[in-house]
Amino acid sequence: MQLKPQGEGLSYSQDICPEGKVSDTSLPLRARPQPCGLSIVPKDPAVAFGGDVVLNCTSTCSSHTSLGWETSVTKVTNNGIGWMSLNISNLTVWDLEPLCYVSSTDITEKARLHVYRFSPPEIHLGAEMVAGQQERITCNVFSLVSGSSPSDINVTLSSGGSTLNESRGSPAVGYSFVAQPTQHGQEIVCRAWLRVGHQVLSDSARATLHVGAPPHNMKVSVERLQFGVGANFTVWCSAEGNPPPEVRWELPSNASVELSDRGWTVTVRSAQRAHNGTYRCRTQNRYGASSGHVDVLVEDSTVPPRSWIVIIAVVLGAIVVLGGVGVWWRVRNG
Repeated sequence: MQLKPQGEGLSYSQDICPEGKVSDTSLPLRARPQPCGLSIVPKDPAVAFGGDVVLNCTSTCSSHTSLGWETSVTKVTNNGIGWMSLNISNLTVWDLEPLCYVSSTDITEKARLHVYRFSPPEIHLGAEMVAGQQERITCNVFSLVSGSSPSDINVTLSSGGSTLNESRGSPAVGYSFVAQPTQHGQEIVCRAWLRVGHQVLSDSARATLHVGAPPHNMKVSVERLQFGVGANFTVWCSAEGNPPPEVRWELPSNASVELSDRGWTVTVRSAQRAHNGTYRCRTQNRYGASSGHVDVLVEDSTVPPRSWIVIIAVVLGAIVVLGGVGVWWRVRNG
């Protein structure tokens, strides 16, 4: 049997159980409880120590519009229908969990602030790097996160897109190497990543290597090694180094000699036999010295070259020997 009583605009139905009890599975539609809760945005924010944060609490309780915030620090609030914001400035408390609540109820929602300190990375280079010596680069980062010890941090050293070294869970990383002249001017990059709650913060620093190097890759050259008297010729010297080396020449003769290219080039005008000999180039900077040389032969063009004299002498000697053998043969058979 089913009853259908009518009220003032309110209708409902009830079932009679066989035992005579009324089933309450169907309550008046307007009497059903509505969902009620709170939500906070952002729920778990990362906040720098000494920084500011704004939280917004929203209520889904249609019959409760009075919201409040509970926290142990100085705060500023602002509210509207169904919401209330919380503004905290200059946060200097490491452990803070502001509570949003609905007045006269036990309905609450808590936010957790992840307070952190994260300084930019600092790269430390050797006071004076010198090619051929053992050197070391280090990078340090200061980090501190509330409720996290040690901090969840990664630090990486790289150069030219290649990783030199990295550390996980440690705020410091180092790299040892033997310095090379080619490393002068290379850029070193230190990157750090710090996990704070659900966020990952990052920062980086850059430094340039300054590697001192003694003179190296030295070369002394001339267009050819033999010249006639009266000829013009040039001798070149080159060397690398940091700082750029100074150059000094040791010459067979300074007569009719011109220096150019800041002293790295020697030109001989109208060469004489006095210009015959060794042309030595000496280079030096604060880290060392190096030298190189070339031997130049200057001969009188009216005199046959020495090589031809040797050839002629050998031929004449052979003729004399063969002539003597012929005479001996005739005498023996005569």
